[in-house]
Formats: sequence, structure tokens, C-alpha cells
Amino acid sequence: MGRLYWKFFIFFFLAQLTSVIGVGVAFSIQRERDEIQRERVMQMQPYNQSITVQVPPHQHRPKHWFPLIPILVGALASFIFAAILAWYFSKPIKQLHQAFASAANGNLDARVGASMGSRRDELADLGSAFDVMAVRLGALLQSQTRLLHQVSHELRSPLARLQIAVGLARQQPEKLEFSLARIERESERMDDLVGELLALSRLESGAIKLEKESVNLNELLTTVLEDARFEGEAKLIAIDYVPQAEASVSLQGQQDLLHRAIDNVVRNAIKYSASQSHVSIKTSVENGFISIIVNDQGAGVAEGELDLIFQAFFRGSNTSQADGHGVGLAIAKQIVEAHGGSINAKNIATGGLSVVIRLPKV
Repeated sequence: MGRLYWKFFIFFFLAQLTSVIGVGVAFSIQRERDEIQRERVMQMQPYNQSITVQVPPHQHRPKHWFPLIPILVGALASFIFAAILAWYFSKPIKQLHQAFASAANGNLDARVGASMGSRRDELADLGSAFDVMAVRLGALLQSQTRLLHQVSHELRSPLARLQIAVGLARQQPEKLEFSLARIERESERMDDLVGELLALSRLESGAIKLEKESVNLNELLTTVLEDARFEGEAKLIAIDYVPQAEASVSLQGQQDLLHRAIDNVVRNAIKYSASQSHVSIKTSVENGFISIIVNDQGAGVAEGELDLIFQAFFRGSNTSQADGHGVGLAIAKQIVEAHGGSINAKNIATGGLSVVIRLPKV
């Protein structure tokens, strides 16, 4: 049973107990008066038992008022406890009503937790839950507004280039092939961005249900590195990977999603590494977790931005001029966390960035 139940119980119990005590005290007082009256009568007729002592009329008045006194006491006690009980429970409910009405009108800054004082019951828990809900809704609305702004910004650039290419094709027909190639390239960029946004949205909303299976770590990384080495050759970037000694090291998850998460991290390392440099991939198994460490030789990330690079559309101050949408690491984070793992980044002392993916081992 909850704490509100016991508070109701205690209030009503105290009201009834006060009534009972009032009746008991009234009976006790009346009994004492009767005993005193009886003793007086006995003292006045010790020798003549036939003498009748008349009790003054005013001494009968307590008996006349006796049934009404405990009733009044009980009614007064019940009234007082009922008023206290009504105030005690109606005040926080009124505060919650005002907070919900304020939230319904779009004001998510309303808070009720502090106004609950030292209460420790379900109403206080409800107030705390409202505050948490309001904070999360506010953060979600801000995130959606920021996302809309960032998506608009990201789409504006390829659309502008498309318009330029179309105008160039009309004004200079001899450059039609060049214009068509540009239009095709910008269309592909927009298609990639929309695809990444859809994937990120589905991951954040939980629409993607994981279909877990046993995935061999070495096989997974080998398929990722096949594509990475092909992309790295264009920049003369070598991809170094030493397979895990245990060929049977496996993890539980959806292979295509895990492939995409690791691929996004590796491609990000290639993108921001200098030409003729190295990207290394290492793995380790410890405490039931598999760690996949991807190190590059790029410019690194400012210390204050290490946690921000996993947010959608965030572009680090050292990498803001590079091509891309800033969504890949955000997708990787969502996939890794959906598999019960974690992902973080740190700068390498000799230069570059190290991204560590930790996933539970089977």
C-alpha cells in the first residue's frame, strides 16, 4: 500500500481516536461527579438513613448536557481533521493542475517539485515526475527545433548548387555534361542526407527492432575494412588492423546495424586524416566487453567538444570545413547504445582522435 493510504488512515484514525477519547473523558468526569455526590449523601445521613437530601437543580445540569458534550467534541475534532486533510491534499493537486495547464499552453518552465516542500508521498513523486517530464519535453522541443534548423541549413547548400548547375546548363549549353554531373552529385548528397536522417530518426524513436544474432567479431571487421581500404586508397591512407587472436570472439546483435556503426566511425577517421597517414583499428576483450578502438592521425577535436561530436549535425571547430553532414557518429552512437554498449572519444597525445566502441561479449 502506498504512502497516501497510510496518511489517509492516520488522519481518520486520529479523528476517531479523538472522538473516543472525548467520550471516554466525558464518561470519566461524569462518573467522578456521581461518586462525589454519592459520598456527600452518605456523609450527611450516617445516623438517619431515612433522611432524604435534595440535590439542587443546578447539580443535575451536567447529566442533562452529558450526551451532547462528547458529540460536540467529536464533531469539532472531525471538522478540524477534515479541514487539515482537505488542505493537505488539495494544495498539491491544485499546484499540479496549474502546472499541467501551464504546460498545455506551451510553457514548459513550470516546476512543482520545489513547492511540494518536505512531502514524501505519491503526490510528491508525481510532482517530481512532472518536473522530469517537463525538462525532457523542453529538451526534445529544443532538439527538434535545432534539428529542423540544421536540416534546413544542410539542404540549402546542395539546393543552391543544383540551381546554379541548372542555370549554367541553360546559359552555356556546351557545358551540359559538366552541369549534369554536378546535378547528379548534389542529388546523391541530398539522397544520402535524407537517408541518414531517416535512419537517425528511426533509431531515436525506437522504431527499429533489433534482430539479434551471434556475430563474429573478426568477420564483421573484415567486411568493414574491405570498404574502408578502398576509400582510403584515394587519399593514400593505410588501414592497419590486427585480428583478434580468438577467432571465436562473438557478440550478440544485428549485423547490418553493427556494420554501419563501425563503418561510420572508420570512414569518419579516414575523412579527417591527412593524406599518406594511417588509421589503425585494434580490439580487446575485457570484463565481458569487446572494445573496438579506431585511431586516426587527423587534427583531433577540441577538448570541450569531445562529447558533442556524437550529436547530429555537430561539426567540430577543427573539422568544420570538411565535407559531410555530421550525422554518421550520431547514428553510430544510437546503434551502439541500442546494443547495450557505449562509445566515446579522446584525443591522442601524438595527434589524432581515438574512438572507442564497447559492446557486450556473448
